Amino acid sequence: MLQRNIASRYATALFLAARDNGQLEAVETAFPPIANAVRDESDLNRFLVHPAIAPAEKKKVLQQLMAGLKDKANEMLFDYLCLVVDKQREEYIPLMCEVFLERLMEHRSQVTARVETPYALTEDLKQGLRDKLGKVTGKTILLEEVVKPELMGGVLVRLGDRVIDGTVMHRLDQMKETLKAVKV
Repeated sequence: MLQRNIASRYATALFLAARDNGQLEAVETAFPPIANAVRDESDLNRFLVHPAIAPAEKKKVLQQLMAGLKDKANEMLFDYLCLVVDKQREEYIPLMCEVFLERLMEHRSQVTARVETPYALTEDLKQGLRDKLGKVTGKTILLEEVVKPELMGGVLVRLGDRVIDGTVMHRLDQMKETLKAVKV
């Protein structure tokens, strides 16, 4: 929980700076590849979080990582990452990126709905689902579709911390519990 709070403070500061400077889209494009590299490259991660390595050396590596990205937003992102290094918060970079993207979606009134079905949905069904969920949430819905044949039928929707379970397996489980509760 503490990690999320730390990452949230830093990510919110980056979001506000990028918004105020009209650089949201540019930071949205540049930050994830860097955060993914920090998360996925174990050598890079160990280097950045090692306490014996001087911040100046870490900044040089980050500058090399961002070398192909030359624009104002990347200067802002580099300055931000330098601040993160100075404050010894390098281990939180992937989480900071995640929170930044969440803030960006909130700003755009978007929400991701993870939809699990036993088969691939047609475009008409996807659009209908987006429309219905959009009415419920009042936000633009981005669908993340997952095909799970073991569901047998129906649909399972995860919308933030809400779960809408209309699968056959869920209905069978409900029926089983109801039958267990009946006294004969």
